[in-house]
Amino acid sequence: MKRRELIALFIFGLLFNLGIAWFQAAPGYMDADYYFAGGLRLVQGHGFTENYLWNYLDDPQGFPHHSHGYWFPLASILAAAGMFLTGQQTFFAARLGFILVAAFVPPVTASLAQRIFPHREVALAAGLLAVFCGYHAPFMPTTDNFGLFMLLGGLFFLLFSRSGRFPSLLLGVVAGLMNLARPDGLIWLAFGLGGLFLLWFEANPRPKFSTFLYPAMLFVAGYFLVMGPWMLRNMSIWGTPLTPSGSRVLWMTRYDETFAWPPDRINLQNWLAAGWSSAIAGRLEALKLNAVNTIAAQAGILLFPFILIGSWKLRKDLRVRLAVLVWLALFLVMSLIFPFAGARGSFFHAGAALQPIWFTAAVIGVEALVVKARARGWFTPAAPRLFRVSLVLFMAALTVGLAYVSLIENDWNQFRRTYVRVEQMLVENGAQPSDAVIVANAPGYFVANGRSALIVPDENLESVRALARRFGARFLVLEKTYYTDPMIPVYQNPEGQPGLTYLGEFDDVRVFAIQP
Repeated sequence: MKRRELIALFIFGLLFNLGIAWFQAAPGYMDADYYFAGGLRLVQGHGFTENYLWNYLDDPQGFPHHSHGYWFPLASILAAAGMFLTGQQTFFAARLGFILVAAFVPPVTASLAQRIFPHREVALAAGLLAVFCGYHAPFMPTTDNFGLFMLLGGLFFLLFSRSGRFPSLLLGVVAGLMNLARPDGLIWLAFGLGGLFLLWFEANPRPKFSTFLYPAMLFVAGYFLVMGPWMLRNMSIWGTPLTPSGSRVLWMTRYDETFAWPPDRINLQNWLAAGWSSAIAGRLEALKLNAVNTIAAQAGILLFPFILIGSWKLRKDLRVRLAVLVWLALFLVMSLIFPFAGARGSFFHAGAALQPIWFTAAVIGVEALVVKARARGWFTPAAPRLFRVSLVLFMAALTVGLAYVSLIENDWNQFRRTYVRVEQMLVENGAQPSDAVIVANAPGYFVANGRSALIVPDENLESVRALARRFGARFLVLEKTYYTDPMIPVYQNPEGQPGLTYLGEFDDVRVFAIQP
């Protein structure tokens, strides 16, 4: 592809993501709120600490608390960079880097497609699919990892087949950045090494083993150049190179145990006590949900059969085979080992790194079908271009429709508006700046109002009151559908609950003062 075409894809991606960002006055959901909040703390000079808690898995003892003990820090670092460069501690400043990242995804995808299948129009179509990326589109400009992972995944496969020392080092840096973005990014270290080994093993004639060893060592060095400092930080805090939260996630029997407090009840003994039927049912449900996610979200529904056909057509390309192996590993890990986190978004997040390969495979799948049809005399010579354009137009229409549902119908800015109104109620009822609040989206409350916040735990009212005493929380907010089962009686019967004073409600949001 010509440079001006890549620049045009970048500009098109930039404009499209700016259009989506226009409707986003706030991060929109807890993950994005958390990364934005982490960026705010960095810019404010508090380092990697937090005065809001969205889970209790590392058994926090008070505020401030060490941050990023479950989610990793790259998105917060990027958010902080935008605010630092502009001098503005606002969501608009924080997401500037994310909008730029999203704009780079289409030209990187097109460049990857050109390397896999050297056909200019195929590469252009793949780049346009990266603009109109279906279910991912509303999440690309906000402060989350979707755009980062999509860009880094594209760069990983672009660098993978390049020979020389510098590309191997850069490949390791990309793998390190992927791990710095998400805990499941660790899989890219393993598959990067495995891919380099296959690259050496399949060479004909096979060169000396040193031609694998040296690139592998440079790859690992690049990875630790990024992840080494973060691992040392974790060792100094928790005594482990990653974080302690992951080990507890292994023994969950349902998703809401993510919010257990104290977290020591999440252990092997309780997992075994729940019985094998519970473990199997949870994993079967995760397999089903992740399969639906594959077809609907990762493949954009229509693209799914074309991705299968295109992947088979490209089966001799090691990058495509590696992508299929990574997808299979993610699918199994997120369904069988971490079924609850996987089915509730982790698989969708982690799979974003593979989208540049899938966009390429989809276009080539269409191309393969049209070529076969042409061989039977069904279409005119203009058919390949017509079908490529039709594929892009369908995805454009689907993407705009999905964006409308997420941004307008589902009210993207709902958390922010709700929490601004709740804060007004708290101040009217004597809330002091040092008083914390227990809510459904603790990072979201912090970024909306600057007040310390904790997530509603998966516990009964007595435990919630004990949690409030530990962290100085004076208020409890229960939102319809955003609370765990033990708190259902409190939401349904707000008057006369022991230790609570019912302050009122609006829009199915019920607000309480917690008595000392």
